[in-house]
Amino acid sequence: MDRILRPEGAVILRDHVDVLTQVKRIATGMRWNIKMVDHEDGPLIPEKVLFAVRKYWVVGDNNSTV
Repeated sequence: MDRILRPEGAVILRDHVDVLTQVKRIATGMRWNIKMVDHEDGPLIPEKVLFAVRKYWVVGDNNSTV
């Protein structure tokens, strides 16, 4: 998905919190901006919504992985 999505493009995923936690870990490793929010019916619902925005990388923008 990282190669398909344009820089500053967004993805909205809705699934169980277990699945979204794994997706969040992977997307954070790809340096995407991540935000996970509760279901519209309340925080006790095991389904969550994850918003991910791919960053626009620029040379010299402190892109080191160290």
